Amino acid sequence: MAGRRLLASGLLVGLSAAIVLSPDARPAFAFPTCPGSDRTLCGGRVIPEAMQSLGFLTYNEWIGAMSTLQAEHPDRVKFDKIGETAGGRPLYEVIVTDFSDSSPLSARTGLYFNGDIHGDERDGTEGFARVIEDLAETNDSVLRGDLKHEVLVFTDANPDGWQVGDYDTIPPGVYTRQNSAGHDLNREWPVVGFQNPTTFPLTDPEVQSLVQAHGNLLHRTLGINFAYGYDVHGSATIETPPSAQLMLDVLLSAGQFDLKRSLLQTQLFSQYMSNLSATANDNILAEIGGLTGQQIYKVGDWDTSWDIYGYLVSGGYADWQANQWTGLGAVTGTIELWINGEPGQENTFTGFNQTVEASNVHSMRVAVRTAMDIAMQPQHATLAFPGPIAYVSNGFTLQQNQGSGATTLPGSPRANPPPAKPYPASTDQFFKDLAPYADHTITQLQAGSVTSPSQLSGFSDVVVAEDPHLSDPAFLAALADYARAGGTVILTDGGLQDLAGMGLLASSAVGRDLVYAGYVDANRSDPLAKGLRPLSRQTYEPIPVDYPIDNTFSSSMSTLHSPAWWVDQTAWQAAGGRTAGTTGSGKVSLGELPLGQGRVRILGSLLPDPSGDAAHPFGVSDYAVTYVGYQLFENLLSGSAQLSPAIVETCPLTTNPPPGSSCTPASVVPEAPSVPLLVALPAVLAGAEGWLVRRQRSGSARRSRAPH
Repeated sequence: MAGRRLLASGLLVGLSAAIVLSPDARPAFAFPTCPGSDRTLCGGRVIPEAMQSLGFLTYNEWIGAMSTLQAEHPDRVKFDKIGETAGGRPLYEVIVTDFSDSSPLSARTGLYFNGDIHGDERDGTEGFARVIEDLAETNDSVLRGDLKHEVLVFTDANPDGWQVGDYDTIPPGVYTRQNSAGHDLNREWPVVGFQNPTTFPLTDPEVQSLVQAHGNLLHRTLGINFAYGYDVHGSATIETPPSAQLMLDVLLSAGQFDLKRSLLQTQLFSQYMSNLSATANDNILAEIGGLTGQQIYKVGDWDTSWDIYGYLVSGGYADWQANQWTGLGAVTGTIELWINGEPGQENTFTGFNQTVEASNVHSMRVAVRTAMDIAMQPQHATLAFPGPIAYVSNGFTLQQNQGSGATTLPGSPRANPPPAKPYPASTDQFFKDLAPYADHTITQLQAGSVTSPSQLSGFSDVVVAEDPHLSDPAFLAALADYARAGGTVILTDGGLQDLAGMGLLASSAVGRDLVYAGYVDANRSDPLAKGLRPLSRQTYEPIPVDYPIDNTFSSSMSTLHSPAWWVDQTAWQAAGGRTAGTTGSGKVSLGELPLGQGRVRILGSLLPDPSGDAAHPFGVSDYAVTYVGYQLFENLLSGSAQLSPAIVETCPLTTNPPPGSSCTPASVVPEAPSVPLLVALPAVLAGAEGWLVRRQRSGSARRSRAPH
């Protein structure tokens, strides 16, 4: 085995070897851009495909390319300076739409794409720059029609970290994660909930300019409603077979999302992965993955940031994009591309590599086309369940200036800050937001007004979330009798204390821990856990409801603040309860307890009271239920949620449409070489032996990587 040991970059070496072994696969190299009239060396493009590029685009080359596209296609491309960076560099936006169409921009759907907020993660902008050229020059009838109804906004938020590593900079340096002020710009964005005062919130001019230009101006003043967005990072972790190397990961954004927004979020990224798979023949790496049963390479995965990488951030760009008060109100996520950047960054090995670059550029093309397609198809959400339900109103509401957390930003006052979420904050809003999608009524009850089970008999489920109302014994007795008569009682969070109040368990059997984020480790064979994905466990996001993450990077450095309720497993099962999930060893947080003709179901982490005890200058969310939390709550209701009508994809942005397809090629030069697979595959398999061993965290399947 020692004689076959490879470098940690074995996969990359194997792929490079595969290309060398195929003499017809290596194209003639060209300079990175061809902004002049002669574009022969760039395959007829301003920005050549990755396989005809010598290296990453420099900032000056990108500026020149965008200026050229605006000059040649003023009816589709606007390239404007919107501010300056901490290092004095110009900060730009690129807007792509059909400017010749007479409809106002406010009547069009907005789509938002940021390339590289970290300067050493280059491939987002590499992909989006080529997409801008694709759209500027496309004759595809579907895309041309989309551009009459959609406004695409492209940015690169960190020119400082980009340009310092460019070969045309004197003296040339290395790309940097931070801007010239030494700040990580992916911790500064104004979000509702906890805003970490140690990470310079809304301090740097890049963040201030983008908030003003896109949140305050485009969205709130000009009235552009943004549907979808991405913030692109790198790099996804090296994996060890039989775990396949991922083309990318997607981290879902956090916020106060109602049922429809949660469904749209998971649909977007499920469809994105499906489209990547469908266009695998455009990409040699994905093609190899398909031929090896996804054991070497597959398109990717999506989930919450904590479930994939084991940590969260406060003030993330994608979370601001998603925020309906401070940001754009879009459905968003963070895309983490693989092996993306310069040497020195974790999981990054050799800088610019044509094959890897082609893979990541292709991923960006498919990302944009997926968002464009879905945004053109209006949908509605429905939640079906057996009958009317009631929820018992929470007696706690968070009022303005309640709690010990700071309500102003540290440092000097900021010009033109975004609006904050209004008060009060209450978990009752979750049920009010759910009601419009329900096929049966959702009724609010006051615990003090319920004294008889007959008052509950018309409901199929009664939900007590967080507030247990232990001072209302008549209500608790009525609740128990309602269940015995055949009703379903659902207890979440602090409501688990009602198990004692209803006389079902001793009060000492119910407890609460502080955790990093609300979660349940579910038994996926149990009906109450149906529909969960392989990594699914996080049930609510702590930051929007003001439970702090007091680290800047990984969770291992954070103290714990988020409440999680549970029942002692021995006592629970002795009372006849079924364990469907736990939050800690021997601590039941998901399950069912039969009671007479009915049942009591529990979920220990879903709707904690919003806190005011951490810094929250832009207010506090009412709730922050993840898609996992929604799925588990639907299971407790014996319900199901869906979007309709179903999405119909047209043509994922592709350079190699299948025979007979109505799709047209996005560009005239292949994104990746046609490497003979019989030659390439042995080299890749050999390289796979050098992959790093994946770290495990707390027995989960989370992947390790540099902070996003």
